[in-house]
Amino acid sequence: MSADAETTFDVVILGGGSGGYACAFRAAELGLRVALVEKGKLGGTCLHVGCIPTKALLHAAEVADTAREGERFGVKSTFESVDMSGVNAYKDGVIARLYKGLQGLAKAHQIEVQGKAEAGANEDQKSDERNSNDTHEQDLRRSWCDATRVRRPIL
Repeated sequence: MSADAETTFDVVILGGGSGGYACAFRAAELGLRVALVEKGKLGGTCLHVGCIPTKALLHAAEVADTAREGERFGVKSTFESVDMSGVNAYKDGVIARLYKGLQGLAKAHQIEVQGKAEAGANEDQKSDERNSNDTHEQDLRRSWCDATRVRRPIL
């Protein structure tokens, strides 16, 4: 969005985690023009470093336990070892699939997602942003205050 452009939204949602994107999708379904501001990636902490990665790792551990205890269920199986690079690849694949789905849903709902990570920053830039959160938040706040007008406040 250019600094000169003014865009009007019915609602601006701060935070693209599970609560934020659910709110954004529902508001869009109700016919509101929605902007979602996320300093990281759509999906937030839960999707990218919290709940979902943890559940993927736990699932891999459960599969290993099931393989080890197969005879208890009448299944002859052996457990050799855990390939952590394979487990991490599985976890990353789960995250990537869910993230891609969220991006598609946001696009389908015509939700404008704003934030430096969403605007296509590379990994080095994202790392720098995490190290200078205060500057990033000030820049994001300034750009939205300059370029965005909310049609009516919703409390």
